[in-house]
Amino acid sequence: MLRKPSEVDYLENYYIVNYTAAIYYKHAILTTKKPYLKRLFKSLYNHKKALKTDLDTHILEARDQEYLDELLVKCKNEVLRMQRKISSAANLKSGRICTEMENHFGKQLKHTLSLLTDGKLRNTLLAHKHSSESLRNQLTTVSKYLI
Repeated sequence: MLRKPSEVDYLENYYIVNYTAAIYYKHAILTTKKPYLKRLFKSLYNHKKALKTDLDTHILEARDQEYLDELLVKCKNEVLRMQRKISSAANLKSGRICTEMENHFGKQLKHTLSLLTDGKLRNTLLAHKHSSESLRNQLTTVSKYLI
């Protein structure tokens, strides 16, 4: 029998994209030598980490720890796939990849928000969206002029 998907089920792809972006930003912090980019990537990483914490809270309210553990395994598999994809591409700069990841993250956020009806969860996502707007603009500026 098919069950009606809960609001948390709609978060799965968004959660995976957020986790993957956070791991890549952490890698970008360690590999870049430019101080401005380091600060920007660190801000992006901290934002993704705070979002993950908030999403964990919502998921644990609706589901059990086992579901969250399964979701983390999916995230880690996605990170491995991303690493293989990035290592096979030749001569990609970290800022360009971060811009692409942030654009993909924005698209996934819009899709997730279109599916959600829970007010508390929508407010959390919208608050993070608005707080990350300036970081996204900085990343776009950096990718246009510095990278």
